[in-house]
Amino acid sequence: MTDGIASNIASTVTSSAASGGDEAAVLAVLASLAMAGDGSSGETSYASWKRALKTSVTTNPFDALVVTVVGGSFLFFLAERGKNPKVRTYVDALLFISTCLSVGYADVFAVTQAGKAIASAVMTFGPAMSGAIFDEARGTGTGEPVAAAPELLAIQRTIVDKLDAILGELRASRGQG
Repeated sequence: MTDGIASNIASTVTSSAASGGDEAAVLAVLASLAMAGDGSSGETSYASWKRALKTSVTTNPFDALVVTVVGGSFLFFLAERGKNPKVRTYVDALLFISTCLSVGYADVFAVTQAGKAIASAVMTFGPAMSGAIFDEARGTGTGEPVAAAPELLAIQRTIVDKLDAILGELRASRGQG
């Protein structure tokens, strides 16, 4: 699936950039991603893309965030270069996209339609991805939790036992008081 998407995006970007410039190329990439489906299971492209995104973020939030920052910066740079005086280099785009992940402070603003679409997507999903960056893997994206390590279960059991003992003492002191 990935090879087909990559080649489709590459050909779309090449033809769009030749005919309509960088903004057309960015919009073509976004459209290609939106239409990307594996076709083998008969699923709609959106459902397939959404499941792949959720699985990626759930199983490896750090990698998902890195791809979002690097990829979003690249697309933002392509969309804004030559049209936005504040975006002269890839690093300018990187600064803007990285601020979209949190407080959104920067002196750079999107001026093209593609740039605004990219910024909106990063601002929508970025903060949650940033918050999850140091989380352990929570599952496979299928809704099934990752099995807890035996050591973790033992620690949790010890904590519950201590809380039960504290509760028992509180109940006993309430009865005597």
